[in-house]
Amino acid sequence: MEVFAPTPAELIRRYNAKKLQEEKYEVSALNLPWVFKQEVDVVLKPGSRYVIEGVQVEGLAPPWEAYITLVDPNGDFGVGFIAARRRRMFSCVYKIYSKPLGLQLAPYITIKPVELLLTDREGMVECVDRILRARCVAVFVNAPANLLQNFKIVVTPIIKENV
Repeated sequence: MEVFAPTPAELIRRYNAKKLQEEKYEVSALNLPWVFKQEVDVVLKPGSRYVIEGVQVEGLAPPWEAYITLVDPNGDFGVGFIAARRRRMFSCVYKIYSKPLGLQLAPYITIKPVELLLTDREGMVECVDRILRARCVAVFVNAPANLLQNFKIVVTPIIKENV
């Protein structure tokens, strides 16, 4: 089992953690090493569709999947799509993401998860339900932590509206 246990000083310096009461540290899921991201500045409008090109996740095989998302400045919410080698039977679904499967955290670490609104159409962002200023394109991999080094992830996004 993989363990994530940087020192408290490293959590603050490297991962922008916030100290909570009783020697606990909260880190945004967006700031952690298993999330791949690239800064953007895009305003998304409700009801519009967007295409994200230039993001690749190689080596990902079922049942594992990745979530390619446009995330707000706070790192709390994102919209995007599920990259998987299979088609789903839904149009929009909410998911909460904090860490890869099977990753154990040191007892002094808590992760502030990100809420994601995702579509099943790869490359397409259709589930925009409110105005959202995205500060980054992020790739969240939903797979066991020990498999992460097997994936090649490239994030050089090009975002197009109403394609």
